[in-house]
Order: sequence, then C-alpha cells, then structure tokens
Amino acid sequence: MSDSEYQELLRLREENKELKKQLQEIISANKDLQEKLDIIIAHMKKRNRKDFGQKSEKYNPRPALTVAPEILAETIALPSEETGKKKIRRPKHILTQNVETKIVEHKVKPEDIPCSLCSTDRTCIGSEITYQLERYSQSLKQLQHVQEVLACPKCKNNVIVAEKPCPPIPKGTAGPGLLAHTIVSKYADFSPLYRLERIYKREGATIPRSTLSDWILASSFTLTPLVDLMKKKLLLSKVVKTDDSPVKVQDREHKKKMRKGKMSVYIGDNKHPYNIFDFSPDQSFERNRKFLENFKGFVQADAAKGFDALFQDGSKIEIGCNAHARRGPFDCLELYPKQVDALLNIYGKIYDVEEEAKNKTAAEKLALRQTKAKPLFNELKEKLAEINKELTPNDPFAKAIAYTLRHWTALTRYLDDPDFDIDNNESERAIKDFVLGRKNYLFVGSDAGGTAAAVHLSLVVSSKRNNIDPLAYLTDVLTKINSLKTSQLEQLLPDNWAKAKAKEKSNQPANSRSP
Repeated sequence: MSDSEYQELLRLREENKELKKQLQEIISANKDLQEKLDIIIAHMKKRNRKDFGQKSEKYNPRPALTVAPEILAETIALPSEETGKKKIRRPKHILTQNVETKIVEHKVKPEDIPCSLCSTDRTCIGSEITYQLERYSQSLKQLQHVQEVLACPKCKNNVIVAEKPCPPIPKGTAGPGLLAHTIVSKYADFSPLYRLERIYKREGATIPRSTLSDWILASSFTLTPLVDLMKKKLLLSKVVKTDDSPVKVQDREHKKKMRKGKMSVYIGDNKHPYNIFDFSPDQSFERNRKFLENFKGFVQADAAKGFDALFQDGSKIEIGCNAHARRGPFDCLELYPKQVDALLNIYGKIYDVEEEAKNKTAAEKLALRQTKAKPLFNELKEKLAEINKELTPNDPFAKAIAYTLRHWTALTRYLDDPDFDIDNNESERAIKDFVLGRKNYLFVGSDAGGTAAAVHLSLVVSSKRNNIDPLAYLTDVLTKINSLKTSQLEQLLPDNWAKAKAKEKSNQPANSRSP
C-alpha cells in the first residue's frame, strides 16, 4: 500500500469517527426531542380529555364486546319468567316519605246526596284516596313587633317593656328565616345574590344586592362563635382530611384588581362530624399550618409540598391519597397503554377490597386489608420499579411513578388502621360545595367576604353531613344564637341539633305525626 493510499485510509477513518460522533449527537437530540414531544402529547391529551372528554376516572380494561343490533334488542326484551311478557322499563316511583301530608277532604255536593232512583239520602260507605304532590310557594311577610309597655300607676316611673326575640343581626331588619334562606340559596343552591334580588322582588320586596351582601357579612359575625366551637371539636379528631381550591379575590389596590386566594376544607372523623372551611387571602400554606398547629394526630392530604412542614416535628403523621397516586398513571394511559393497564388493574383489585370491607366491623376490615390488599401493594411496588427502569426521569409517567414511590409509606399507612381511608376523596367531594358555587359567583368581593363564605359553608356542609335540612337548621340557629350564652352553644352543633330533633320527633304522639 502506497503512502497516498495509507493517508487516504486514515482520513476516511477520521471522517467515519466524526460521522459516528455526529450520528450519536443526532440520536441523542432526537431522543430528547421525542421526550419533549411525548410530554406535549400527554399534556394535550390530558387537556382534551379535561375539556371535551369524560370527567370520571373510571377505567374498564375489558370494554363491552360489539353486539349485533338484533341480538342486543333480543337481550333487552327478554320474556319474563313470571308473566311471559316483555319487561318494560318503568320510571322510579317518586319518594315522598319525608314530605308532610296535608289531608284535603272533598264532600259530595248537597244536591247529589239524594238517590236518583228513590230520592233517599245516600250514606257514607267509605272514601277514595289519591295522592298529589304540590308545592306551596314561599312568601315574604313583614313582621310588626308591638311590645307592650307597662308602668306602675303609683310610682309613675317604674316602666317595663315586653321582651321580643333577639334579632340575628343587631338592629337589622332581616329575620332568621330570611337570612337562612339567603345563606342556603347562595352556599347550598349556588345562586348568586343578583338572582336572589330578582326572586325577592317577585315576592313583593325590593332588597338591593348590596343589602343582601351586608346581611351575608353581618350574619357571619353572628355565626362565627359556633363555627369556632366546631373547629375546636374537629381538632380533637384522630384523623383530619383536608383539601383546597383557588378563588379569585377582588382587590382594588392590586394592579389587575384581582388576586388569587384559596378556600380549604377540613373534615373531622366520625366522632366529630364537622366540615370546616377556612379562607386564605393568598395561595400559601401559612393558613393551613396555622389551622392545624395545635392538632396532634393524622392528616390526610394530597401530598402538596406546602404540607411537608406539618410533619417535620412528628406531632402530625401523614396519610397518603391513593386516588392521587392512581391519577398520575391514568393520565399517561394514551402514551403507555400496556404498562398503565397493568397498574390500573392492580389498583382496581385494591379498591375492590375496600368495597368488600365497606360495611364490615373494624376487625374484619383490618383483616381484609392485611390479607388481600397488602399483597397487592407489594405487587404494585414491584411493577412500578420494573416500569420505571425503562423511562427517562423527565417522562411524565416516570414523574407519576416517582410520586407514588416517594410517598409509599404514607400511601400504605391505611392498611394498618381501620379508622383510615384509602384516599382523600371525601374532602375532594366536600370542596365541590364551594367549587360549584364559585362557578356562578366567580370571585369573592374581599377578604372579609371570603371569611364570611367560609363560615356559612362550614355550617351548610356540616348540616348536610349530619343529614339535616340546612334551611331548617340555620333558621333555628339564627333564632336562638344571640339569646344563648357561650357555654350553651353546644346544643346548636349540627350533630347535637340533629339528635335533639330526632328525640322530639320520637316523643310526639303517633296520631300527631304525618302519615
């Protein structure tokens, strides 16, 4: 081989090395681009599902088979074994067992009493009874309180004035029933005040929206001592669940006239059945830490970083939310269908164990979790580690897996105590009472308005939790609260109020109750 050929060979080798190096760089760049593209696709599909798809996170790994229309029709219209006729889908009967019954008697007209054949007066042989569900519209009434004034005719100056009930708002014109209706309409039925203004106008009273807003604020001051007592009781719970949601706050000093705050909910255990809402003027976790600073026990939350400070001193122990852990892989279903399918199947079996344990005793529930759910979690952890080896750290699926593995101890803590729940869905459902209202009234007018909303939501949602009518409950509370001492507020707690009403109902004579 000549020198020129040898030099050419060396040059070609160098070029080959350079090309290989460039190829590796292109492959690496392509891999990075593919990772970024996967992230973009995952976010796009997640956004599309959120905006246009089904909101439920239910997952069926074995979708229904495609059936011919004629076979499906035969399946739906199978003959009944008893009658031999086709089954007909009928609407469910209206349930009225909790509706008061009013008896309306209808008498035969006097001219129809004589018999048309012999002219003898007919006698009653029975009655025909039918039912009709009717609504009696509410009406506003202006109460004119006339207080009797007595004086001693001899002393001339010893004057006494008859007492009248304490108004819920000192020197206010709104009665307890009207205030309760305004609160329930806004915070239980999600009607903004401008709609209530129109409703009251149809009933004959022009009440400006600003006045309704003042009533909401003033009544919150009246009800705050009761909510403070509920909070004190709630913090005695073994476990407290919490969640929060952002809300816009009107702020005229802010350059955009709006800033972001948040509303948090805290749920007590079954011995302390209260749902307390707390408003924060910003989105920091300072209010959350302050609310729970004197609490010693277990806290179930969504593992937000702001809660980490709560668990540093050891006075509070974290319980994880498996619904959040499951949601991460679920959002990556389109990118990794096979791997996610395997994880969701395991989660499905874990939740099946909880469904089986739902109505069991504490000992039975604990046994089921230890014997059935614990092995499934071991299988889940192995599967997560196996899948994680194939992923890059920036992959959204890898981040979802990292979340689960990082909080593994908190996520599995419920296995060792039947008083704990598998997830934090209860607090997510509770915060929806605020979220649904926010969709209508969009923002709170001030920090004071946010605090007032928290007070009213606490009472409305706690009354729902205790299966009592919030309108009847708040009407009674607003009637009595200003005439009671602080030591007597216990009787107005939602659970105590419900027990007292149930006792009153059971003591009523049978013939005085509605049929």
